[in-house]
Amino acid sequence: MDISIYKSCITALAISIICTPILIKFSRKKGFYASIDHRSSHDASVPNTGGIILGFAVLVPLILFSDYPYQEDFSLLISAFAVLLITGIIDDFNPIPVAFKFLGQFIPAIVIVTSIDEQELIIPFLNDIIQLPFIFNYLFWIFFIVMSINAFNLIDGIDGLAISLGIIGGLFYFLKFLALGEINLTIFAISLSIGLFGLFFYNVSTNYKIFIGDTGSLLIGGLLVFFALKFIGLSEDTAKNSSFFMVLGSIFIPFADMIRVTLVRIFNGDSPFKADRQHIHHIILDLLHGNHLLTTGILIVCQIAILFLFWGFTEFTKPTYLIVIIITFLAYFGIAYILKQIRDKSV
Repeated sequence: MDISIYKSCITALAISIICTPILIKFSRKKGFYASIDHRSSHDASVPNTGGIILGFAVLVPLILFSDYPYQEDFSLLISAFAVLLITGIIDDFNPIPVAFKFLGQFIPAIVIVTSIDEQELIIPFLNDIIQLPFIFNYLFWIFFIVMSINAFNLIDGIDGLAISLGIIGGLFYFLKFLALGEINLTIFAISLSIGLFGLFFYNVSTNYKIFIGDTGSLLIGGLLVFFALKFIGLSEDTAKNSSFFMVLGSIFIPFADMIRVTLVRIFNGDSPFKADRQHIHHIILDLLHGNHLLTTGILIVCQIAILFLFWGFTEFTKPTYLIVIIITFLAYFGIAYILKQIRDKSV
């Protein structure tokens, strides 16, 4: 591998491991703690500023060891993620209304989509059947980006889960970009994974704990869907559907759970934005009597298994992709429903 990749790994790890304790002390001194409510899985006050460290762990290696800063879309990319970063920081320190939070996600989504070549923006599976006006391609990806960002924001409810899912996603794109010879994107993806790896140990710590907060979860979701767009764009025209298929497999747990919870809330007559404990991690956590690491471990094993399942079907035809997606979603919804019934009866 290129020496710059190794340098990026060392730098990202050093930033996350060395700077995090400093930020924890500063956050404790200033009282920057995560709010505690009925959805919280913790009773103690914990700093929620880890997402700031993640931003530096990703950005510094990218600037120092890649040529990305010299590319035309770099300023647009930085602008998009600056909006996500600022939105997350404001929401972590002083929760903002849902409408403003969505605005802080739609703006980066629009910026990211406009930075991508038009020919790379296709609606998977549909573009082979019908040619719609190009505006629909933009709208599809804008909404997909916002949904992905929210999926990671919502799955960040227990120790280590969102971070581990981000590590898996980053490693997936690292391998893909490395195989394609895209060094800049390879550095980008591995910096995300390694930066999160360093934060993981503090996130699961009992005495020196920090949360990544909305800042971190928004960044993870935004970066992974940006990588998805780049990966699909770099794929040959005949492989774009299979590339999207793998992309969906790499974020399946947070994406499917967001859809499931939204549908359940609407079916129950509640607002889709209602805060509750219906997420899969809350259900399993309650069944395991509050064991965060075991809950995270179970969900991570499931996510890896689903990723390899989708990866294994990439040589098949488009109808096969759709069948696998539908069956996997239905299986996930069914298992989540059964687990929820068991939990509710045991309470």
